Parts: sequence; C-alpha cells; structure tokens
Amino acid sequence: MTRCGQNRSVLAGIYILVLCLIFLGRNPENSHYFALLLWPLIILAGYWEDTPGALIVTVLGAITAVTGRLLGVISPAAAAADIIAMGLIFGLTVVLNRDWEARTKAHKAVRTPREKDLAKVERKARLIRGQLEEYESRLKDLIKLYEGAKSLLGILELHPMLAEARSVIARSLPRHFGAQADGQVRLAFYIPEEGTDNFQKVEARGHEISDMGFPERLSSSDLHREPDKILNPLRVEDMMLDSRLKVLAGDTAFHALMLIPLIMHEREIGIMLLASHAVCAFSAADFNQAEILGKQIVFALRKTLLYHKVQTLSITDSQTGLYVRRHFQERLREEMRRGERYNQFLSLIILDLDHFKRINDQYGHQVGDAVLNETAARLEEKAGSTAIVARYGGEEFAVLLPNTPKAKAFRIAKDINSFIKASFVDVGGVQLNITISVGVSTYPEDALEQEALITAADQALYEAKRNGRDLVMAYTPSFDHPAD
Repeated sequence: MTRCGQNRSVLAGIYILVLCLIFLGRNPENSHYFALLLWPLIILAGYWEDTPGALIVTVLGAITAVTGRLLGVISPAAAAADIIAMGLIFGLTVVLNRDWEARTKAHKAVRTPREKDLAKVERKARLIRGQLEEYESRLKDLIKLYEGAKSLLGILELHPMLAEARSVIARSLPRHFGAQADGQVRLAFYIPEEGTDNFQKVEARGHEISDMGFPERLSSSDLHREPDKILNPLRVEDMMLDSRLKVLAGDTAFHALMLIPLIMHEREIGIMLLASHAVCAFSAADFNQAEILGKQIVFALRKTLLYHKVQTLSITDSQTGLYVRRHFQERLREEMRRGERYNQFLSLIILDLDHFKRINDQYGHQVGDAVLNETAARLEEKAGSTAIVARYGGEEFAVLLPNTPKAKAFRIAKDINSFIKASFVDVGGVQLNITISVGVSTYPEDALEQEALITAADQALYEAKRNGRDLVMAYTPSFDHPAD
C-alpha cells in the first residue's frame, strides 16, 4: 500500500473512531450495534486498501471498544465480544484478499506474457522476418532465372543457345563472372557423342566466358559413371585432393569444380562444368544456383538437339549419312557467294563408282549398300575437315573444297582415288576392289555460275569414263562432250 493510501486509511480510521464515540456517547443503550457497524467497514477497508486498511479499521474498532468500556458505556462482556468479532471479520477479510490476489495474478500471468516469453516471441518474429526476406530474395532470383530461361527457349541453334545460356549464368553468378570477378572461373558444356558413351565439348564461340582448359572429350570412366546410372550433381573443393574427377584438372591447375548433369527423362543430354583455379571457390549457394540454372538450360538444350536432329535427317542421306543433293547445292551456292566476295577459289569434285550396277546385279543390294557406305566413309576421311561431302546421286558423290585452287583439288582427287581403290569391301565373304572415275572443276577458272561449275565437273567426269575409267580428270575447255 502506498504512503498516500496509508494517509487516507488513517484519516478514515480517525473519522470512524470519532463517529463511533459520538454514537456510543449519545446512545449507550445501543452499544451492541457498535460491532455490527464496524464489520462491514472492516470488509470495505480490506477491499479498498487491502489487508493494511482492514487492519487499521480493526485496531481502531478495538480501541473504540476499550475506550467505551473505560467510559462505562460498554459492558466488559460486550467489549470482549466486539473485539473477538472484529478479529474474526479481519481474519476472514485477509483470507478473501489473498484468494483474490492469487486469482488476479494468475489471470494477469495468462493475459500478460512474462519478459522471457516476450523475448522469445520477439526472437521468433525476427527469425521469421529474416526467413521471409531470404525467401523474397530467392523468389526474385528465380524470377530472373525464369526470364532468362524464356529467352533460351526461343533459340533453336545449339551454339547461339549455349552462348545465351552463358550470359544467363554470368548474370546469375556475378561474383564469378561480373565486372569485379578475377576471371579464374571457366565454363564448359558437353553433349553426348552419337553412338558412344562419351561426351563432346561444345566450343564456346566468341563469348567472354572461356572454356579453355577443359578436355575436348569426356568418357564414362573420366566421370566415374557407373553403367546404367545417371550422374549426380557434384561440388569439389579441391580436385587435387579428390581423385574422382582429377582428370578434369589437367594441365590447367583447376582446383574447385561444380559438375551439373543436364538430365531429362532419366537420361543425360548434356553436362555443365564450372571450374576455378582457386581452392574452395564455389559456395553451397553457388552450387544451388548452378543446379537451378541447369534445370532451366536442360529444356532449351533438349529443344535445340531435337531441332538439330530433325534438320540433320532432312539434309542427310539415310544410307550413307552424307549430305543430300539439295543441301549440297545450297552449300555450293553459299560458298560461291563467299568466293566472289573474298576473291577465293572454290573447287568441285564429282566422282562415280565404276560398274556399280554390275555389283548390284551380281552380288545383291546388300553388298551394293556396303560399297556405298565404305566409299562415303573413305571420302569423308580423305577429303578433310573443311570439305563438304554429299551423295549426289545413286552411286555418284560430290566433294566441295572451299578456298582450294585447281591444282590442290586435283591432288586431293588423286589421293581419294588411290585411297578408295586400295580398299576393299568384305560382305558375306565377298571381297571387292573398288575403282572410281573423278572430274574436277574450279571457280572462277572454269565457271562463274553454279550450274556451269557443276556442268564442268560432269564433263571432266565423262572424260575420265570415256578414257577407260579409274581416272581423275580436271576440266579444260576442250571437253565438249555431253555428260552421261
């Protein structure tokens, strides 16, 4: 109870004492009502001022009873009874106050959390707020990735799509590829090789993110890939201490690595590799971001590979795998334009298998198909990587040699003739020696137009056949014979 409350209780008690004495002085015959007057006052004082207030009223009541006894207005028995009654009322008031205080405290404890509880709630609130901010940041990153992925899906050619993918990765991992990056991180994409379990690197053409240092080809053993199982994403802090992918370190001293398989329908359609010369260069957050990027890139890669396959099927011969005549003529037109623009030579070789109809008639079409396939394979091998080779007709083939003068083209044609003639085909126990007749023409020496260049090569081929076959002839203006 406060000091102000105590003062009020004292004044109230004095006031009550004076009133009681006045009452007893004027009505001595009603002294037995004295206790009845104080009982509710004790209870009310206990309610208003708690236990101290009830005690003050009780003490003042006892003093009043003793004073009344001394003045002779209250009998000894009545005074004793009044004092005992007031004591009992005071005791009851104390019990009621304690019970009320206990219930009030319990109620307050329920409604008002303690400081520790408030601190816990505040910590949880801060944690939830931090998590929400983190989720919001991740959501923004995912939106950026999604926007980048949409741009990938609109590109059908493999190299332009992967170039755009590199740009998306650079924007998503600015710490490694941004303006402030140290340039130690390299990035490479691999796609499956046809008919093997190997992966071939797709060259990064004209992009600032380099793929230098990565091997051109990865085998299943290089990747520690178990048979009939797909690769798992992998983060290596130091390849020098981890023998699983040590082959990727090579001579370039790569240390940190992230391997992200590009998987669709339980099959790897590609691999994304990020490597750094620094140890522990990639954090768990970088790894998570790279996995998300891989899942976005895989859809675009699948689309470009399907498109490439459809395009390949439409421009290649199903029997030999060489270009078909229509596509070859389109390439010839492009190369002639390039030769005209840059003042370069362009040579055309047309060759024909000698007596091929006789092979089909005598040994059957299975042997004939084997001869065509063998010829196509040896043509590609001998013509060189820059040559464009096509199946021009039934047993007729064509080879386009960009930036090649006639003398060099003639030597290549002679090498092809010798290479094919030295080979043989063994199908079902049948061994055949193959000979070819070859005609060569060159732009702009022999012709300035596409059809004229083809006609010139055809006339040289006819001249080779007319002179006994198994020959290579270069076009000269004296060839005025019509082509077969």
